[in-house]
Amino acid sequence: MAAVAAGIALLAAPSAIEGPVLVSISPGHALSVLDTVALIPLLAGMSFLYAGLWHRRAPLYRTALERPGVAVTAVFAAGFGLGLLIASAFSAFFWWWAVGALIFGVVLLAVVIAADSAPPHSGAG
Repeated sequence: MAAVAAGIALLAAPSAIEGPVLVSISPGHALSVLDTVALIPLLAGMSFLYAGLWHRRAPLYRTALERPGVAVTAVFAAGFGLGLLIASAFSAFFWWWAVGALIFGVVLLAVVIAADSAPPHSGAG
């Protein structure tokens, strides 16, 4: 989790210290040297996070079966947030990335909490 926080902190750094632009994506969006460096801890931390969720997929699946409305809402909200995040990079929705990142982050946090609180699988079924 600390690696993800470090990556996000580096991505949130002021543009004055980001260094030269490596790839221009759209007006107001570009990949700078600091952004590229920030991807290393961000991707490493997210890899551990998603690996942990993968290992807890059985309890999460059971939770989704028990509360399908919540599961569908979470999947929709995560997709909507990720869609806003991606669309904002390629369009004039300049600050909508923050809304998308917030929605996606809240859903991801809720899934992590659900994975930690789900009872472990018992039995061979």
